[in-house]
Amino acid sequence: MSSLFHILFRRLRSPLFVLVVIYAISILGFVIIPGVDDQGQPWKMSFFHAFYFVSFMATTIGFGEIPYAFTDTQRFWALITMYATVVAWLYCIGMLLSIFQDAVFRQQMRINSFRRRVGNIREPFYIVCGYGDTGTQLTRSLTNEHILTVVIDIDENRITELEGDDFKSPVFALCADASQSEFLEMAGVKHPWCQGMVTLANDDTVNLTVAIVAQLLNPDLRLIARAETPEAEANILSFGANEVINPFETFASRLALAIRSPSLYCLYDWMTGISHQVMKEPPVLAQGLWIISGFGRFGESLYEHLDDEDVDLRVIESDRTKRDLPAGTVMGRATEAATLRKAGIKEAVGIIGGTNIDADNLSILMTAQEENPDIFRVARQNEDKNAHLFEAANLDMVMQRGSVISNTIFALIKTPLLGDFLRIVSRFKNERSNELVSSIIGVVEQDIPDLWEITVCAEETPALYQILKQRPLLVSDVLCGNEMTEDGSYKRTLKTLPLFLRRGEGNVLLPEENRFIKEGDRYLMCGSIKARDNMMLCLNNINMLEYILTGEDKPSGWVLRKLWEYRKGVGATSVDDSFKDSDADEELIKAEDVTEKPERAKDVKSPSDEDKPTSNAPSDTGTNKDE
Repeated sequence: MSSLFHILFRRLRSPLFVLVVIYAISILGFVIIPGVDDQGQPWKMSFFHAFYFVSFMATTIGFGEIPYAFTDTQRFWALITMYATVVAWLYCIGMLLSIFQDAVFRQQMRINSFRRRVGNIREPFYIVCGYGDTGTQLTRSLTNEHILTVVIDIDENRITELEGDDFKSPVFALCADASQSEFLEMAGVKHPWCQGMVTLANDDTVNLTVAIVAQLLNPDLRLIARAETPEAEANILSFGANEVINPFETFASRLALAIRSPSLYCLYDWMTGISHQVMKEPPVLAQGLWIISGFGRFGESLYEHLDDEDVDLRVIESDRTKRDLPAGTVMGRATEAATLRKAGIKEAVGIIGGTNIDADNLSILMTAQEENPDIFRVARQNEDKNAHLFEAANLDMVMQRGSVISNTIFALIKTPLLGDFLRIVSRFKNERSNELVSSIIGVVEQDIPDLWEITVCAEETPALYQILKQRPLLVSDVLCGNEMTEDGSYKRTLKTLPLFLRRGEGNVLLPEENRFIKEGDRYLMCGSIKARDNMMLCLNNINMLEYILTGEDKPSGWVLRKLWEYRKGVGATSVDDSFKDSDADEELIKAEDVTEKPERAKDVKSPSDEDKPTSNAPSDTGTNKDE
C-alpha cells in the first residue's frame, strides 16, 4: 500500500502545489480587499469566510455572496479566482485520471489486491506458474474439483484471458515474473494453507529458477515442475522438486508400453485420465518397421524407448546439419511421398509425425496413409488451438503436450499416492497387469475410474475414526461392499477397489479385504464418482456408518442412544488391546525400496499371489510374494 501512495503523491505533487498556491492567493485577496456590510460600514472578510467562499466557488457550487453583498472590487477578484481555481482543479483531476491509466500504477493496484486476497485464504490451494495451454488445462481441472488456485504468468494477455474464463472455484491471478522471490511470496509460497506449487513455463531455465527460489523460501513445499530435456529434469530434481514431468519422455514411454503391454498402457491412461470419459480400447501396435519423422527432443525420446523394446526403427530428418543421427537415417522432407518411400513406408507398420510444426505432422501422416492405408499413425500436436484439425484427421494416437503434462500433474495433485502405485505396477508382467485391469473394469464398467485418497484420522474420516476406537474393522467392512440405494437404505454392493495402502513408511499393493484398518492408514481408492460420494458420506456420518455395519438404525441423541442400548441390552464396547497391536510387526515394503530397487518389486503384496492366506478369518500379518 505504501508503494501505491508513493506513486500517487509523486505524480500529483505539481498539480497539488498549483492548487494550493491558487487557493492561498485567492483567500488572501478576499481577506485584503475591503467590502461593506448591510449598514454601509467598511468590512473585511475573515480567513474563515474567505476560505469558505473560495471553496464553494472553486467547485462551481455557487451559494452566493456571503456574508454581505460584494463590492465591484470583490466581484472582480472573484472572477479572476473563479477561472484560476477551476483550471487548477481540471489540471489535478486530469492528472489523477492519467495516473489511474498508468501501467505502473494499475500493476501496483493489482499487486496490492492480489496480496490481500491471497493473505485472506483459509483453505488449501495450489500455485500454478505459467498459464499457457498446459496451465489453462491444469487450472480448469483443479477448479472443477473445487481446489482454489493461484496463477502467476508474465504475459498480461494470458492473465486477461484468465479473468474472462468461467471457473467453478476462485482463481487469483497476477501478471508477474514467477522467478522473482517477491512475487512467489505474494502468491503464498510461505502461506500455511499452500499445498504445493506447479511451474509450467515453456523455458526450462525459468522452471529451474522457480524451483530454486521455491526451495529456498519453503523447503517443505511440494513442487511439481515441467522439463523438456533430460538434463533440465535431472537439474530440477536436484533442487528438491518432488516430481518433474517431461512430456516427450512421458509419451515415448507410454508408446513403448503400448507395444510391450497394452493392459499396462490402459492402466496408465485410466489413472491419469479425466473422469466421466468413456474408456478407450487399448491400441493394437504391431511389431515391425516404425518410421519416426523428426529427430528433435521428441524424436530422440521415442527412438530411445522404442529401441529398448527391440522395435525396428527408421528416422527421417530434414536438417542436414544435425549430428548423432541413428544409422540408416533418411535425409529429406517427410512431407514428400518420395522420402517416405525411401524410408520404407510400404513395409512399415507405424509412422510418427514428430516435428514441432502441426501442419507438417498432419501432412506427413496424410501422405503416409495414401502410401499405406493400413499404417498406424501417431501425431505430435504442438498447439491446443489445432485440436479440431487433429480430431478431424482421425488419427490412431495423438500426443498433445499440454494434455499429457496437465493430466499427469492433476492426477498427482489429486492423489499423491498415485506416483508410487504406478512405479510399482510398471514392473508387472502381462498376466498380472491383465488381472488388475479386469478388477478395475469390474468396479467402473465403461467409464474412466475416479481416484481418491482416504486418510483414517479424526479430521478427514471422523465416523470411521470413532468406530475404530470402539472395535476393529476390516477393509471389506468399509472400503468396499456398501452402497446407498435410492430409498435411503444400504446394500453391500459398493463398487470400489482399494489400489494402494500407505501405512507409516510401508506400502501395500492391492490390500486384502480381510486386512484390518488402522488409524493413520492412507488408501488410494478406485471406483465411480457415485461410489466415492457415497463412501465419503458414510465415513463422515457416524449414524450412517453404524447402520451399514450393523443394519440397525440407532438414535443420534446421547440420551436416546443410551435408552436404545439399555433396551437392546447392549453395553459399552471397550477397545480390545490385542487389536491395537495385532499386526504391529507386519512386514511392509519400504517406500524407498519400491522406488529405488526394482529387483524387490516381487515383494509387493497382491491378492493374486499364490501364498495368500486361504482362511476366511481376518489376517493382517506376513508379506505375500509375487508369482
